[in-house]
Amino acid sequence: MSAKQVSILLVGIGGYGNTHVNELLHAYSDGDIHPVIAGVVDVHPEKSNHYQALQDLKVPFYTTMDHFYADNKADLAVISTPIQFHCEQTCLALANGSNVLCEKPIAATVQEVRRMMDARDRSGKFVAIGFDWSFTPQIQQLKQDVMSGVFGRPKRLKTIVLWRRTDSYFSSGWKGRKKSDQGEWILDSVAHNATSHYLHNMFYILGSKTDESLRLQSVEAELYRANPIENFDTCAVRVQGEGGVEALFYATHAVSHNFGPSFCYEFEKATITYTSGQNSNRIDAVFADGTVKGYDALKSSKLRTCIKAVASGDSSIPCGLEAAYAEVLCANGMLDSMPAIRTFPASMILRDEEVKFTWVEGLREALLDSYHRWALPSEAGFDWAAKGSQTELGNYRAYVG
Repeated sequence: MSAKQVSILLVGIGGYGNTHVNELLHAYSDGDIHPVIAGVVDVHPEKSNHYQALQDLKVPFYTTMDHFYADNKADLAVISTPIQFHCEQTCLALANGSNVLCEKPIAATVQEVRRMMDARDRSGKFVAIGFDWSFTPQIQQLKQDVMSGVFGRPKRLKTIVLWRRTDSYFSSGWKGRKKSDQGEWILDSVAHNATSHYLHNMFYILGSKTDESLRLQSVEAELYRANPIENFDTCAVRVQGEGGVEALFYATHAVSHNFGPSFCYEFEKATITYTSGQNSNRIDAVFADGTVKGYDALKSSKLRTCIKAVASGDSSIPCGLEAAYAEVLCANGMLDSMPAIRTFPASMILRDEEVKFTWVEGLREALLDSYHRWALPSEAGFDWAAKGSQTELGNYRAYVG
């Protein structure tokens, strides 16, 4: 039997887009499915690590999606572009008959997500959102166990991610910005980009269905910055969800040494923990009697999942627009909770001129201390901290800034 051919349009092959190109060129193997790169859309494709390899394969290059779709079709469009382009590019791909794998986060605002949902429903195609963990067998098994009541009722969850970023990270032209030069919402931040995987995961495992997340009721955020950017590079957040569950999230790019991701999810019957680099990256659920259930190394391929879905005609994607919506809702609500982002005191902000990054003295310890206490920094008594207001999310319709 001949292999099923799946044509793929790659939109954005620099940055994270390189990962998808690399998998298609070097790591993809499935005897029943044959993915073919139908085209690449990128304004600067020569910046990709795989530019020459794609040229050698005679893959056609385009500067816009309109140019590609004028004479071509694709079964799957893989969108790896900056946040402000996700909505328009996803809707355009759907209108031209392509299924979509869009990198996280879905988009800048909740109103854009609803536009994407409408476009998907009109097209009859699927839209997958590239939160890596949601495509792993480990998280899927954990989510099934949560839905089945193995751990009892969820009580409270917390996650911390302390990831240093250098000046070059913020020099892309859109990282750390609220709006583009053209006036489009970007809302890039530590929570709504680099660490959004782990904010999303708390909501995702509590969803009542595979393709749903926890329904959020309110958010209270503390937002700070040390780097000279428009948005925040540090946050501490408390989210209230349906059923009285509480989720706390701590993240920063302004530390000198990395930590995490690390999480602790408390349920009635068990506590589920994970810390990157420990226990071979295994998630452990420890029950009251000491019994341990482990979920081994997190490995997946969201691209492979989407290609198989196209080939089989099965559009039941584990992480689509509904599943990923809670993260966008939370990120929008955070900015409404503290619209005036606080800059750390100048006396705390330090520079490493050799590596070229900015960091805040004592911040790593303060966030870890708050994490261990299940508290926000303002509640833990740090004099630089300030409390945000509580933003209701139950009927939240739009982020207007």
